[in-house]
Amino acid sequence: MRLAALFVLGMAAEWFWSTRLDVWGLAPRLLLLLTVATASQAGPVAGQTYGFFWGLFLDALSAHTFGAGALALTLVGYLVGNLRRQMDVSSPTSQMMVAGVVSTAFWLFVGFAGLVFEHRFLWVGWKLFTLGTLYNVLVAPAAFSAVRRALATQQR
Repeated sequence: MRLAALFVLGMAAEWFWSTRLDVWGLAPRLLLLLTVATASQAGPVAGQTYGFFWGLFLDALSAHTFGAGALALTLVGYLVGNLRRQMDVSSPTSQMMVAGVVSTAFWLFVGFAGLVFEHRFLWVGWKLFTLGTLYNVLVAPAAFSAVRRALATQQR
């Protein structure tokens, strides 16, 4: 039940933070962070599943290339889930590092998806690419903590 609540609350938090709590027009990609946290703690299947449906939600909020967000978060869930044994995400510092790398890759992937499907690179701008990634890095430990709590109660 808590995983279902995490799923719905993740979407609500993404929408609320991006529309009401943005700072200088920036908001963290909570669903990206939650996908990374889910995949690193529950494996590739859970990461891909949550990532796909959270990605569809992000695509519904965006005006560009419907499906790119779902594909990107599905790939994130798959890759992080399969690499979780080689990554240490037990400390906030390592969680922040993983979030920074994945956030950068996410923005570039979405840009290249635009190049493939819309015949132009969908550049999010330097502000979002740099400061948005930094924002994701700062929020990452909270996302990992939320997923850890949801999974801990699921396993009891």
